Amino acid sequence: MVGSLRLRRHRTSVHSGIGRQSNQKMKKIFINALSAHQGGGQTYLLNLFENRPKGEFEIHLLVHRKNRYLFERFRADDFMLVENNLASGNIVQRVLFEKFFLPGLLQRLGIDVYYAPGGIMNVAVPQGCTSVVAFRNMLPFQSESIAKYPLLSYMRFRNTVLRHVFLQSFRNADKVIFISDYARAVIRRFIPDIDRKSTVIYHGLNEMFLYSPHKLISEEPFPYHDYYLYVSTLDVYKSQLELIESWNTLTRTHNFSKKLLLVGPQDSFYGPLVTDKIREYGLEDSVIYIGKVPYERLPLYYHHAEAILYASICENCPNILLESMASRKMIYCSNHQPMPEFGQESVVYFDPHDPDELVRLILSCDGDTELHQDYGRKAMEQARKFDWVKTAHETFAYLTESKIVL
Repeated sequence: MVGSLRLRRHRTSVHSGIGRQSNQKMKKIFINALSAHQGGGQTYLLNLFENRPKGEFEIHLLVHRKNRYLFERFRADDFMLVENNLASGNIVQRVLFEKFFLPGLLQRLGIDVYYAPGGIMNVAVPQGCTSVVAFRNMLPFQSESIAKYPLLSYMRFRNTVLRHVFLQSFRNADKVIFISDYARAVIRRFIPDIDRKSTVIYHGLNEMFLYSPHKLISEEPFPYHDYYLYVSTLDVYKSQLELIESWNTLTRTHNFSKKLLLVGPQDSFYGPLVTDKIREYGLEDSVIYIGKVPYERLPLYYHHAEAILYASICENCPNILLESMASRKMIYCSNHQPMPEFGQESVVYFDPHDPDELVRLILSCDGDTELHQDYGRKAMEQARKFDWVKTAHETFAYLTESKIVL
């Protein structure tokens, strides 16, 4: 099994490069990307590597055979891909690899820092190697949302287990990276002294979402107009059902003519509940479920929207909120933390549990062009504070600094 390890290394170039820079040993960082199968996990690593400082350390990236293609473009003298057949197997095989084979690999490569951005630290790192873990998945600590899944469902079981695994990982790791102050406060309730070995580093914003009319010229006519937009996966904690309740009241009681566009994939039992509710209320012409839209086309949907909704009640770092804010549109945003931590005074808050509150807000604000423009300007200014270059540099600086002694 160890023999199946395939390393992409350029030994001569790496060592000659180090010699040219200085006599000081270049630190080696090993990053576990096995769990970066989709969505936020992949986006985080891609942005981290795209904006990393060059020539200051050596990266060994453990990839899965299904996500290797994403990271091929980063291969260089100081950036090597590591792939293993056992690690690319099922969850049991992956755990076996991490517990019994990975420690030896870290030692043979002379790794200085082991980073698990997926949140699970089950590797006994060699002496002298610093272990770092990130906390990016809030759902296991949100009992209200977990309770919305069926009692015997996989998602309820999975998140219950992950809660214990994450906490043990945070205790075992030398250092922990949080992506919001709210996230660190949540874990502080379980590990009171977590501040002593942790930091908060916000995610950045993909610049393609920053409003610019020149970037948004499309040769083909855009098919939707006069709509409010909500981009998010259809799931229990995203509150799409509550938004449909609001739109039913708006259209039936107040003759509100603007549509609600729901954009995002549906991967659980919740998706059919949303589409069934639209049909039950006869809102097919007022609430339109688009489904998943290619990431690079999302700025067009933001650009043509009258306003944007963000109704999630469970987030760690709300990336979609940041992207929405960058579009220079007025945003009606969930008042559940950590949304206020990121939106500050640049958005209008509502309680997703109260559909009538959103109705009142929309009726009082819709049509007020000056108000919409003012909030749009403030939202974009706030979004500009989140920068991937800053995120990447802060992350690698934290990874490579000396181990924190408790």
